[in-house]
Amino acid sequence: MDFELTRTENDERLLAQIEVIRTAKNIDVLIPFAKAYLGMFYVIDAEIEDKEKIKLLANGELAAAVIEGFIASLKSTEIESVEAIGHANAEKKEFHQGYVILAGLDLVAKDSLKNIAEINLSVLESAVGFYLTNKTNHQNIWFDYLSEQHKDIFLGALLKYWQALLKNGGSYLPYRYLIFSEEPDINVIEFTILMLLKNWQHCKAKVLFQLLSIAFQYSDKNKLLDLCEEKLEQDESLTEKTRLYWLATAFLLSPDKHSARLSSYVSRVKLKIMPLLDFVISVSNTQSKEQSALSDKLITQLLRMIAPVFPPQQHVYGTLGGLDINSRNVMKLFYLLVLSDNEDVTDAIKWLRKARVMKIYAGVIDDLLEIQIRKKNEQNYSVPDFDSYIDNLAKNNNLDGRTTKFDLR
Repeated sequence: MDFELTRTENDERLLAQIEVIRTAKNIDVLIPFAKAYLGMFYVIDAEIEDKEKIKLLANGELAAAVIEGFIASLKSTEIESVEAIGHANAEKKEFHQGYVILAGLDLVAKDSLKNIAEINLSVLESAVGFYLTNKTNHQNIWFDYLSEQHKDIFLGALLKYWQALLKNGGSYLPYRYLIFSEEPDINVIEFTILMLLKNWQHCKAKVLFQLLSIAFQYSDKNKLLDLCEEKLEQDESLTEKTRLYWLATAFLLSPDKHSARLSSYVSRVKLKIMPLLDFVISVSNTQSKEQSALSDKLITQLLRMIAPVFPPQQHVYGTLGGLDINSRNVMKLFYLLVLSDNEDVTDAIKWLRKARVMKIYAGVIDDLLEIQIRKKNEQNYSVPDFDSYIDNLAKNNNLDGRTTKFDLR
């Protein structure tokens, strides 16, 4: 790129408009300069100081006006709303004026981060939308400051942006890592999770699985149940698997109301029982013992639906002699009853033993009752960890309820 020639051309074309540029009355003129400032021109060395990049494209007077224009753009009344930005992103459209806003905010932040909070709320919300939509390699320190120090502004903008995007049929969620990561932002989850579940029209079953598991942990249970029932009424919009996850969540939240419907829906169909089992275990893993919503009665209801489909044999293939993943997850449900300290847990276990379909688990259930009796009667009894529990069951031949042609024993 011939910077000298570019400077000359810009000076000839734009010096006559310098007041319009300085006041950002024609924001479109500022776009290429904003892209240069944000490091989007590969021909400009990334190591050059941001303001100096502008001087490669304009003389000193014009460059100074451009910098003023970036800051002046933050007072514009013609900036697209954060909802409009999210809506447009769903259609893969981009407002290039957003680069000017991002450059202006970067300048303000570099002068003083505290000045960010003094900018008009609607502009800050739009800036969040532009940041999520307009991709640059620039380190926007104002964004981190806003998300950490002014959480209310950030969360409000993020909610509006995501909601507008999803309502317009968007399927990809920018910055989804705030929810789907090993260290998610709990504030973001609590503020947006129900909205995401309500509005994500093209949510894949795998993503819905994750969202519902997270919602079960962090959302208001009554509101989540209302949403589940609302979604289940819109039956025609659900696939077989997404319907299963909504129904499973409704059951976990209100088992008495939804047990019969879930049992009827999954029946003994293994292709439905398997994802149900995975989902229940996922929810169970997020619950601490103190806050667990999986009551003894609920666990026994689940076992009656799920366990008969997965016989309790210990496989000698696939997992080097251990339980396969489905059998292992079934045993995790039984183990929740091992851990239970509720007064009526033995009644729940005895109710489970009465079920004809559970006869293949007779040895497991008898062992379970024995553990509970010992817990109550032996002062120094130590509850085995899960692996020890499985080893003891196998040692006592309680995991050989049925064999298959694949078993080598």
